Amino acid sequence: MQSDGDGDKRKASGETGFSTRRLAESHTISGNRNNTFNLSSRLRKYRILMQSAYKYFRSGEGEHSHAAEWVLDNYYIIQQAIRQVHEDMPSGYYRQLPVLESPVHLEPSRVFSIAWEIIQCSENQLDMVLITRFVRNYQKTTPLTMGELWAIPTMLRFGVLEKLFRLISCITDLPCEGICDIGKAEEAVDEDIVVASCIQNLRMFATQDWKDYFEKTSLVEGVLRRDPSGDYTGMDFPTRNSYRLTVEKIAFESCLDELRIAQEAIGMADEACDDPRSGHVGFFLHTKEGRILLEDRLGYSRPAFVGFRRILWEHVSGLYAGSIVLISLIFLLCMLGYALTEGAGVLQMVSVLLLCLLPASAVGVDLVNTFLMHNTIPRRFPRMDFSRGIPPEYRTMVVIPTLLSDPGDVHSMIRQLERHYLANRDKNLTFAVLSDFADAPKQQMPGDGELLELAYNEIERLNRRYHRSSGNPFYQFHRRRKWNPGESCWMGWERKRGKLMEFNRLLRGKGGTSYDVRIGELRILPDIKYVITLDADTSLPQNCGSRLVSTMAHPLNRALLARKNGRLINGYTVLQPRILTGPSKGSESLFTRIFAGDFSIDLYSNAVSDVYQDLFGEGNYVGKGIYDVEAFDRCLEGRIPENTLLSHDLFEGIHVRAGLVTDIVLYEDYPPHYLAWTNRLHRWIRGDWQLLPWLRSTVPDATGSRRRNDLSFLDKWKIIDNMRRSLLSPALLVLLMAGWLWLPGSPLFWIFKVLLIEFRCPLTDTIFEFFSKLKRKTSLKVTRPVKASWLRSLFALVFLLYETSITIDAAVTSVLRLTVTRKRLLQWRSAAHTVRMFGRDLKGGLVWAKMYTVTIFVPVIC
Repeated sequence: MQSDGDGDKRKASGETGFSTRRLAESHTISGNRNNTFNLSSRLRKYRILMQSAYKYFRSGEGEHSHAAEWVLDNYYIIQQAIRQVHEDMPSGYYRQLPVLESPVHLEPSRVFSIAWEIIQCSENQLDMVLITRFVRNYQKTTPLTMGELWAIPTMLRFGVLEKLFRLISCITDLPCEGICDIGKAEEAVDEDIVVASCIQNLRMFATQDWKDYFEKTSLVEGVLRRDPSGDYTGMDFPTRNSYRLTVEKIAFESCLDELRIAQEAIGMADEACDDPRSGHVGFFLHTKEGRILLEDRLGYSRPAFVGFRRILWEHVSGLYAGSIVLISLIFLLCMLGYALTEGAGVLQMVSVLLLCLLPASAVGVDLVNTFLMHNTIPRRFPRMDFSRGIPPEYRTMVVIPTLLSDPGDVHSMIRQLERHYLANRDKNLTFAVLSDFADAPKQQMPGDGELLELAYNEIERLNRRYHRSSGNPFYQFHRRRKWNPGESCWMGWERKRGKLMEFNRLLRGKGGTSYDVRIGELRILPDIKYVITLDADTSLPQNCGSRLVSTMAHPLNRALLARKNGRLINGYTVLQPRILTGPSKGSESLFTRIFAGDFSIDLYSNAVSDVYQDLFGEGNYVGKGIYDVEAFDRCLEGRIPENTLLSHDLFEGIHVRAGLVTDIVLYEDYPPHYLAWTNRLHRWIRGDWQLLPWLRSTVPDATGSRRRNDLSFLDKWKIIDNMRRSLLSPALLVLLMAGWLWLPGSPLFWIFKVLLIEFRCPLTDTIFEFFSKLKRKTSLKVTRPVKASWLRSLFALVFLLYETSITIDAAVTSVLRLTVTRKRLLQWRSAAHTVRMFGRDLKGGLVWAKMYTVTIFVPVIC
């Protein structure tokens, strides 16, 4: 039997629906969207009245009213609501809202009229069910734009504030021009009850999930959910919202209806439903090529500024390279012009040209990259929503390639593995160690068995401690040593690259690996689709693993390979998160406090990677991130000659296409002192120069023969750019010495130019920070990162001679090993071993032996 209460609710719902339809039918949109109502001015009046009312009630004059208590107790709630309206309704957005032909209220926008009607219908007791139902009923007669749907929560706040301040003004008799011009003919009400209801409504607004309201009321959302691939509903909210923003943007630029645009996108996806990429509606809303097809189908002429912007993006490679060349050329011409005015001969002019070539390129590259970093909106990768867990079809294993040389390494590795698990608990996320023994003169060394047994016991202890019904989460895979004639020792085949390549073969069910120890539930190995590879000193933050998997699993990011040759057609094989120094490690020494987080002198600069991703859609791979096992293995199959690559990360990244996911961050340790950093620098430079053969027209492969080089210009530029940066220190040193001893003109001029080049990064950082703060009207005080940038450049100048010796040694060593000896191309020392080596040098003898040249150079520059 139906209760009277239920009948009253249905009756009220029907009446509300009827009044809503009548309201929609009465609304006629004006052709002129010039909204003359000054919302900011009204909000300023609210603040003034609120401050006056607060003083009035505090003085005790309003003690007779319960409204005074509500206002005094919730002063911060009211202030927060005023601030929220101001922040959520910027002037550009506000002016785009449709206005009524014959507005009833002083505020003429259609969305305010709807919000005010909702407030009146609710009898001051607002709730999300009523708001959602009202908006849905309205749209049965007249669809609202997505901008209006998002504006309704803000206009509801504004309407409630309007009613609240009208009452406050009446209670206190405080004058406030323009506040009391709405609803003056309203019937008398209990002021205390209405004030309390208004404040409760403001509280309710602050706690609601308006995203859920929007998706329940958006007609465009309802259309996009018909995505034939079925992936749309499984995406996270920011990705769905980016699709809707594209629809809104096209509608604004073309004056077409939003619903029609969404329906056309769904229709085109239906036509291509057999294609795994274009069968997803996001292909036409998120990718450049798909959006062009959609706009052509809609048949609208693009605005001039949109067409111009598109032309620029189509020629972005030429513009990027041309800008660098132009700035470098200007710098070179200045140097040559000065030399010419000082009476330089032909030989001196040629010398100036050659000596300034690399410094000029550094100025050009860094200025262009810095400008782009501050003026380009980063691309956000679309992402699935795996907040409830990673689906079984995307089962992933987190692996840490490492060396076992002493019990301390084992315990450190186990602690790291446990931390990763505790921060990333998911039944379809497992954790493994890929281990080798250190290089040795024999295949079996004393203590090997004890280390393996210790590792086995620790892995089993973790599995017992964190046992779960879906299977144990921890694994270990250990390789036996193999004789390497190029390195003249017994070692793990191909070091870290070999660990991962053999592990991929193991996952794909191929034989012939040297993993002779396998601990864990091996039955799940064929189900592993993705691998997240980390270094031993890398931290995987909370839920970072799930976010990486959800990004990789999106249909526009999935690797799509050609069936015949296995080449990557679309998507990404590797996704590389941003790498930052861990907060605790960034302050453990004076060196790390200054240098940690430096992206201007490291060869794998995050700044450059961001530019590559934002302009060209691919970043630099630095060996940490998530990859598709099958796609990664197929893309590199047969491409890498054995015992050739030390820095394989860059090589792999340009062959498999790596994307930089800038909104996901991994943290890693930073070298604790300068010599550990230069040891790493030496290894990086050797690795980069070993890629020289891949700049030729034909390149070596795994069979020992040669094949046509199919690297793009961008891929080759990444290799060249790393080598160019490594040569900058020697170039500056030679230019400084030549300016003192031989170049025409004053030596002070050449010293100034060297200083200008050496301090180019802090100079540009300071300039951009100054204008940024000037624009935001904030304090012009120099921040700590900019100060650290100046200190880094100062130390780079002091250590110029030492870094030059490091660079020349690394480059010459690599070239000789590539062309003459063909030995020790994989020479490598772990970061932990380097730190321990210098840590044992308590009296500094090793440090003095390595850095004695600095003591010669410092007095000269001082």
